[in-house]
Amino acid sequence: MTKKNNDSTLKKFTHSIGQNWFHLVLIPKKRCPVFQYEQTKLLAEKAFDVVCQNHKIEIFEKEVMEDHVHLFVDCPPDYGIRQLIRILKGGTSFYIRQNNPNLKRYAHLWSAGYMYRSISNVTADTVQNYIRESNVWTGFTKK
Repeated sequence: MTKKNNDSTLKKFTHSIGQNWFHLVLIPKKRCPVFQYEQTKLLAEKAFDVVCQNHKIEIFEKEVMEDHVHLFVDCPPDYGIRQLIRILKGGTSFYIRQNNPNLKRYAHLWSAGYMYRSISNVTADTVQNYIRESNVWTGFTKK
């Protein structure tokens, strides 16, 4: 499910066109090194693949470290960032705990916090310049 060459073209939907890419970092509760063992790390990787496939979230890159996870994903426009995180944390926690009974003893697998950053194939300067210059292209003049 991991895409090595992400497609920089915009996706077309019924009433919209766009790109919804995010870099996410998820951390286990109390930064516990839950994924330090190869079996648990592989289980986590599989969990992200299954959950993302079920929710039509594309994974461009993923890296499961012993005490955190990095993801570069493209999610459907229906999902806000909170819903995306809830799907990923809830779904992977359920999958991992179902397949590794030893982890059921922890009340929570993931910490409450997360890091996210919106990613694009253009820079902020490009967007600012586009907006600044858009009046010229439409025939409107700046005041």
